Amino acid sequence: MKKIQYIWIAIGLMATMASCNLDVKMYDGVMMEDFDPRNIQDLSQGSYRLLKTDGGLIFNGYYFQNFGADDITWNGTSTGGTFTLYDYTRNIGSTVTEYAWELGYRTIGNCNLVIETIQAFGDERTDEQVIMMGENYYLRALCYFYLVNEFGQPYSNNPTDNPGVPLKLNYDPDDLPQNRATVAEVYDQVVKDLQDAITYLTLPTGISPKTNIYATKEAAQALLARVYLYMEQWDDAYDMADAVINSGRFELETGERYAIYSQHIPENNKETIFAVRRTIEKDDASYSLPGGMYIRIDNNGWEEMSPSSRYMELLELHLNDRDMPQDLRSRFLCKRYVEDGASDYSITGYPNKDYQNWTFAYTRKQSGDNAHYEYKKVKVTKQADGTYKITNASDASQFQDEIIQSEDFNLGKRFYVMGTNGTKYIGRIEPEVFDAATKRNKDARFLVYAINKCSYQEQRLHLWSPVVSRLAEMYLIRAEVNAVKENTQLALDDVNIIRRRAGIPEWTLQNMATAESGQPKDIHKIVEEERMLELAWEGHRRFDVYRHRQTLDRKYPGGHTLRAGAEFLEIPYNSPAVCEFIPQAQYDAYPYKLEQNP
Repeated sequence: MKKIQYIWIAIGLMATMASCNLDVKMYDGVMMEDFDPRNIQDLSQGSYRLLKTDGGLIFNGYYFQNFGADDITWNGTSTGGTFTLYDYTRNIGSTVTEYAWELGYRTIGNCNLVIETIQAFGDERTDEQVIMMGENYYLRALCYFYLVNEFGQPYSNNPTDNPGVPLKLNYDPDDLPQNRATVAEVYDQVVKDLQDAITYLTLPTGISPKTNIYATKEAAQALLARVYLYMEQWDDAYDMADAVINSGRFELETGERYAIYSQHIPENNKETIFAVRRTIEKDDASYSLPGGMYIRIDNNGWEEMSPSSRYMELLELHLNDRDMPQDLRSRFLCKRYVEDGASDYSITGYPNKDYQNWTFAYTRKQSGDNAHYEYKKVKVTKQADGTYKITNASDASQFQDEIIQSEDFNLGKRFYVMGTNGTKYIGRIEPEVFDAATKRNKDARFLVYAINKCSYQEQRLHLWSPVVSRLAEMYLIRAEVNAVKENTQLALDDVNIIRRRAGIPEWTLQNMATAESGQPKDIHKIVEEERMLELAWEGHRRFDVYRHRQTLDRKYPGGHTLRAGAEFLEIPYNSPAVCEFIPQAQYDAYPYKLEQNP
C-alpha cells in the first residue's frame, strides 16, 4: 500500500472493527467505509489507537521529548534518526519526525470527526457520547501540545511571533489552514480544548469514571496544569494540579510497588492519571520500542542510552552503608556492575550487593582546539575508616591527595579530588566495571547504567505503557508555583512529599541556608532538581530547561563529545535547533506554502 504523505487524507483510517468491550479489546478503530454514526464508540477508540500506533506521536514523539534533555547520554555515536534528536543536528528528511507529524495529524483528524459527529446529534446525544466527545477534545489537545513543542519554539521564546503548527479544527479535508498558527495561538487552542474536555468529562450522577487508560476529567486537569505551567499562568496551574490532588482518585505508589512502577499495567497503578495503554495481545514488546534504547533484556535491545553523569551526581548524593544510592528512584536503573566473569543481568539491578572493587569516576575536559569531555576512572581501595584511597601511585600523582575527599552538599555527600593544578574534579564512588567493553560491547569511557523505566510491563521485555500524567507531577507543579510566589515553606511541603517517598532527607528552611557547601540553596533550584530526579525520561526535562529560559548544558561525556567536540554542548533556549524542521515530505505535500523552521 502506497504510503500516504498528505496529512489530511489519512485522517481516521486505522485498524479493524472494534469490540465494544473497552477494557479488553480497547484502542481499536474502524475503517472509514465501515463508519456510520451508530458505531461512534468504535471511531472514538480509533483516536486512542492512532495515538499509540508504532511510529506515531507517542512513539516517535517520545524520542524528541526525552533524547534532547540533559539527564541522558548516548553511549557512542550513530547516524540514525533518533541520534539527530539527541545531538540537535536535525534532519529535514527524518522519518522519526515525519511519522510523528503525520500520525499526530491523523489522530487530530479522527478526533475532529468524533467531535463533529456527536455535536450533530444535538439533544439526542447520550451521556456516554458526551463523555466520548470530551475524551476526543482531550486527545486533540494532547496532540497539538506535543506537536507545537516539537515543531515550534518554546512558549518562553516570543510565542506571539514564532510559528507553531497549522490548526485543523474540523474534519473537512478540503478546508485546510493556509498558514501555521503562532505558538501562542496553538497553546490557546490547547487550553480551550482541555477546558471543553473538563466540561464534557464531568460525569452525571450514576456514571462511574473510566480507568486511567482513557481520558478523564482529572487527566484533562493534569495536562492543563502542565500547559498553564509552561505559559507561566501560575494561579491556573496551581488550581488544576490542586484539583487533581484533591480529587481522591489517585495515590502515590510507595515502597517496592514504586520501585517497579513501570512494570504494573496502568489500571493497577494508583498513581497514574493517564497512560497510553499497550497490551500483550496487540502490541509488540520487542527491542524496537523506546525501552530497547535504554536496556537490553534477554539479548533484546540496543542499550545505547544511559543516565547522564549530571543526573547520577544528583541521584547519588545520598548513599547507604554500602555506599550505594539510598534513593528509591535508583531502582529505575540497572547498574551493569558484575564481578569479573559473571554474566547475570537483572532488570532491577543489584541494590543489595556488596562490591569489593571500587573506582572514583569523574569528568575532565581535554585541552586543545577540539576539546571535549572525557569520563575518567581511578581505582580506589576502601579503607577501614570508610574513606577511599587511590590504589595506584601513578594515578595518585595527578592529584594533591591520595585520599578521595568528600563534602556536605544538598543534604548529602559528594566526592571530589583536587588536581595538582588546583582543578576540582567532582565525581562519584562506584563499583569497578569489568564488563563494559566485553559483555556489553560498549565504550568503556561511558556510563554503564541501563534504564528500566520504560520496559518490562507484565515481565514482557520492552512492553510499556507511556505515562502522560501521574500524581507526583501535580505535587511538583504546586511546589513550583509556590516557589514563584515565594511561599517557600509550602513549596518545601510538596517537594518533601516526593522525597519522603524516595527515602531521602527532607528540606527545611534551616538546612536550605547552608546546603551548597555552606552557601544557601535556592528554592527554585530545589524544585527543578526534584523534577529532574522524579520525572526523569518521562518527557519533562528538555522542556523544563527551555521554559526556564536556560541553556541546555551538555558538558558531560557522551556521544555528542565524540562526534562534534564541544559544538553541541550548549544549546540556548532560543536556538533554532530546539525545534525540529517540518518534515520535508509533509512540507512538500501540503497544498499551501508553510513557513519552514530556520
